[in-house]
Amino acid sequence: MEMQHQSNQPGVQQPPLLEVRGITKRFDGVVALHQVNMHVNPGERVSLIGPNGSGKTTMFNCITGFYRPEEGQVLYKGKEITYKRPDKIVLQGITRTFQNVKIFPTLTVLDNLAVSIQQHQEENLLKRVFYTGGIKKFERKAVEISESLLELVGLVQMRNERAASLVYGQRKLLEFACALAPDPDLIMLDEPAAGVNTAMVDQMKRLILDVNKQGKTFLIVEHNMGVVMDISQRIIVLDYGEKIAEGKPAEIKQDPRVQEAYFGK
Repeated sequence: MEMQHQSNQPGVQQPPLLEVRGITKRFDGVVALHQVNMHVNPGERVSLIGPNGSGKTTMFNCITGFYRPEEGQVLYKGKEITYKRPDKIVLQGITRTFQNVKIFPTLTVLDNLAVSIQQHQEENLLKRVFYTGGIKKFERKAVEISESLLELVGLVQMRNERAASLVYGQRKLLEFACALAPDPDLIMLDEPAAGVNTAMVDQMKRLILDVNKQGKTFLIVEHNMGVVMDISQRIIVLDYGEKIAEGKPAEIKQDPRVQEAYFGK
């Protein structure tokens, strides 16, 4: 699939695509995130890592509107999105996957992708009710994009199968394709390599790198440190809801705070 490429001129300092300022989130008095600052630049591949319970998925949920933080701001392309609903945030150009794969099991593989695209094409209810010529054009375009994405992730042969019939790894690929379908600028992946075999892990890594080369930006939560080190340009580390380290993979690997958080050294 041909993605829109973002301009990245050498020597031109671009503002962050995503910026998190002092985010704090509590659950019944338990602090899940405390004054966390982080950013993702256009075209970057950034991984957010940390031990279980460190606040990674909570951060994803705060960014995408599923949680409302008690303090702080989330800015996307310089505009605040902190308290927007998830459906409004995705229309801004942010998509995500989940730890537990979210697809429509009773729909076909192709229809899952079409649904992901069509919500971005036309919000006018009357036009959809009366099925105008413009809507027909949108639907043809949605099918075209969907077919292209199925080819990208290797699921063309499953296009007319119900999504419930896919094995777990294929469901992850479908969810990844659905995240790409609306042509977002920022793609957030929550443990894309979890629970799949080595071949599928390698395929997911290639997909992330290939799509990133076409100008897309990635923020990734992942426990597989081999994957993190292979695909990340920059790594942010959380522990007990606080940011304890940030840097390139080689720097993070040697950071004593990270080693203590992961291995108790």
